[in-house]
Amino acid sequence: MSEPEHTGAETPRVGPYELLRRIGVGGMATVYLGRKTGVEGFSRIHALKVMHPHLATQPELVTMLMDEARIAARIQHPNVVGIVDLGFANGVYYIAMEYVDGVALDRLLAPKPRFRPASLIVPIAMDALLGLAASHELCDADGRSLDLVHRDVTPGNLIIGTDGIARITDFGTAKARARATKTMPGIVKGKVGYVAPEVALGRAFDRRADVFSMGVLLWNALTGERLYDTDDIAKNVAQLVSLDVPPPSTVGLKPPALFDQPILRALSRSPDRRFQDARSMFEALEDALAMFGGEPPRHQIGEWVETSFARLLEKRRELADPDYEVRTVPSAEGDSTTPFRTVPAETEETDALAPVVERPSGAPIPETPTPVVSMPPALPEVDEGPDRTFRIAALFVAMLVLGLATGVLALYLLR
Repeated sequence: MSEPEHTGAETPRVGPYELLRRIGVGGMATVYLGRKTGVEGFSRIHALKVMHPHLATQPELVTMLMDEARIAARIQHPNVVGIVDLGFANGVYYIAMEYVDGVALDRLLAPKPRFRPASLIVPIAMDALLGLAASHELCDADGRSLDLVHRDVTPGNLIIGTDGIARITDFGTAKARARATKTMPGIVKGKVGYVAPEVALGRAFDRRADVFSMGVLLWNALTGERLYDTDDIAKNVAQLVSLDVPPPSTVGLKPPALFDQPILRALSRSPDRRFQDARSMFEALEDALAMFGGEPPRHQIGEWVETSFARLLEKRRELADPDYEVRTVPSAEGDSTTPFRTVPAETEETDALAPVVERPSGAPIPETPTPVVSMPPALPEVDEGPDRTFRIAALFVAMLVLGLATGVLALYLLR
């Protein structure tokens, strides 16, 4: 199978799409910033998910990609990334998706791990819940429910746009009655640390499994900690069945206690004790947010994205439209007078011509460095003084114990 078509200095292509820049790599596909052009200067930008060529010979994986496109294309909702095309060209399968001018939640949270404002994160989760509700309520042509379950609700699959709207994406592991592929016995689909207990244990599950995953996502995002802190599936199952979940307001960054009840209910081990659907969880968070002070204007979430990733987003816009007027963007050094045109620090992530590198099965994909830009005064850092003092004290005690142990060992050897 061939790589995306590339001859000379021409822009590489897959079918009718130019591949402008690589914006993400997963175990099954690479996502590109793609452009489709037409007559009279028509041009439209898409996110193009291109299956790794070496996987195209595996029928089950190809069918999985086809399933994802067919299922997601049926969901028409502002909080779900839309699917616009599915095709095969140059030896590769691809899905063309709506391009969202923004970044995934995991990347948005990464640069400042101590900055987790509930007033901005909770509305993001509420958007995701509305998108999930739309997918859960999807029906076939005869009006029968498709029993769709996303089962990979994670920060990496929640895209936050500069318009302040969050959208669910990646239905590649979704379970649906109309799906052609079936999960093999003993195989758990979904990311360790976010799957519901019934999924991890191989039991029957439904839309309430996605509610559990949203509970984990919110607990982690607000506290700055990991609720199920292991990447080992066996240890994760043990935690799922034995760990008593502490209220998020008592852990890490200690978010407002108003959000404890909705999150803890979503994290109930028994599906019967959770919210019975995503819309119910949305309403509970909406009530809590109203008591907290109400939902902020959407532009505040959009500004969080724009300010944190100004350089990256400006470069994408310039690539997508050669006539785009590059705006003045503050640099990390505070120089706000030079228009931004090159991003050396982003080359590892964005080399659109980089070949797909095959990795051993199960090997982690290296994380992409993220540019860190200071937040505006309206979004202050959280003071971490007490934690820093505790860490210094713990380090001092550890060094003291190590020194005593070394001295005792030396005396023993000299006897």
